[in-house]
Amino acid sequence: MSKADVLVIGGGVIGVSLALELARRGVGVAVVDRGRIGHGSSYGNAGWLTPSFAYPLPAPGVLGESLRWLLDPESPLYIKPSMSPTLAQWLWRFVRKMNRRDYERGVEALVPLSKYSLGAYKALDDEFPGTFGFAQSGLLVVAESTAGLASAARHAEHMAHHGLGGRVMNAAEVRAFEPAVSGPIVGGVFLPGEAQVEPLAVVETMARAAETAGARFAPGVEVFDFVTAGGRVVEVRTTAGPLQAEQFVLAAGAWSMALARKLGVSAPVLGGKGYAVVVETFSEAPRVPIKPIERRLAITPRADSVRFGGTLELVDADESISPRRVAAIMRGSRAVLGLEAEPVVREVWRGLRPCTPDGLPIIGRPGAWSNLTIATGHQMLGLHSAPGSARLTADIILGAAPTFDPQPFRPGRF
Repeated sequence: MSKADVLVIGGGVIGVSLALELARRGVGVAVVDRGRIGHGSSYGNAGWLTPSFAYPLPAPGVLGESLRWLLDPESPLYIKPSMSPTLAQWLWRFVRKMNRRDYERGVEALVPLSKYSLGAYKALDDEFPGTFGFAQSGLLVVAESTAGLASAARHAEHMAHHGLGGRVMNAAEVRAFEPAVSGPIVGGVFLPGEAQVEPLAVVETMARAAETAGARFAPGVEVFDFVTAGGRVVEVRTTAGPLQAEQFVLAAGAWSMALARKLGVSAPVLGGKGYAVVVETFSEAPRVPIKPIERRLAITPRADSVRFGGTLELVDADESISPRRVAAIMRGSRAVLGLEAEPVVREVWRGLRPCTPDGLPIIGRPGAWSNLTIATGHQMLGLHSAPGSARLTADIILGAAPTFDPQPFRPGRF
């Protein structure tokens, strides 16, 4: 591990996807991670591959909802009160991006990454069939109010312009299609092209494929400093000793901002805490993933369990568990599914999603360092855009013609 062509800092789905992409293009790549490979925010992902929801977080109308939710610790979006100048600057940038023009530009940038990634996961499933639970069974959006249904229908109509269609259904049609939805709803939208995977299993499958192609992985190795000279990063200092490479990639998720600062690089990635609660399966468990639009939840059927996930809590590095938020996720999921008894909880997870203020990942080279590339800040879209992000990142590293327009993701925008 002491020397590599490319050293990737971060072993989540973004870093591992990049390792696979580079290794299969003949590059000697090594990956280090402070924890276990795939056990960061990737681990608790809902597992959705949803091009229809490839859009930036600061959307039009979010400001009004945010103001209503800000001080409610059980709301879908919560900002922990803080005097941090970093948080204040991040929020200012976030609010400025809540407009139609920037939102549409974000969708135009994110949808191609997501579509490409869905195809890449299909190909990976063909190569390693059944190893990571790939299923293209669609996604059901359910609404408990006429306003929510109208919003879901408008979104489906908007995404149809990007080749992502959906079917609007009334309450009876929703219940006939998915009997697990027995709570008070007015209708929904079914998106047939969406898919799901097991997030940890897909990262592990990609890591094994990357290793077969020559990539190396070192879990439990934390990077804490850099050595530079002549406009280049020479080596990284880690808890396992110094490591050298020709090229370096910063893909450390929510910890990227602190590492970038050591190099004088602006990478405003704030930790957005999300939760997932895995429960034992129950009678009338859902057949397809369900998105209750007003509650901002994700209900995902699995082989022998169901995952309830949701909420975004802007807290930066705070990884504590809020019992109230866990209870709110359980309560909301039970209401949508009409569950009288609380399911048996198998696991409670929380993790920090790397969020940028404009809702787009940072992919590209910062101006100061000629051999450093950044690939981070994918908010809740890391899993379903990882292969596309890896493709673009590898193009940049290798000086190849970019598969996707790199301009929206350039680090210099900050």
